[in-house]
Amino acid sequence: GPEVTTTRAMIVTILYRLEGEPAVSAASVFTDVAAGQYYTNAVAWASSKNIVGGYGDGKFGPEDTITREQMAAILYRYAQYKGYDVSATNSLNGFADVGQLSSYAEAAMQWANGEGLITGVTGTTLAPTGSATRAQVATILMRFCENVAK
Repeated sequence: GPEVTTTRAMIVTILYRLEGEPAVSAASVFTDVAAGQYYTNAVAWASSKNIVGGYGDGKFGPEDTITREQMAAILYRYAQYKGYDVSATNSLNGFADVGQLSSYAEAAMQWANGEGLITGVTGTTLAPTGSATRAQVATILMRFCENVAK
């Protein structure tokens, strides 16, 4: 299902598995992450490493569709956690919808665009609040592995 959307839990689980599924000593800090789910340990790990912070209301939204700006923010923080160079940046002013970009994701999206991880969905639109399909996520993660995690 390449055109199926990707959830927040799926992204965190992918990164957790890239890390070799390290042991998690603490339970999830999020009220909507139940014990025993496929993503429970992944979310707890990502939270403990400051890769995810949730929505600020005690919730993570594991089954919520991930947006492109959320994907950028999570990858940016993961790259920081890994000690990768996150100095690349690119002006997003050429995108007509740059005003839709949330402030928390601005530096992350500039970095992701500067690294060539997340490009526009067209030549003039970035769609920061749009969903990320499985095909887009696969492409972004491939670019991450090739360009950032060298």
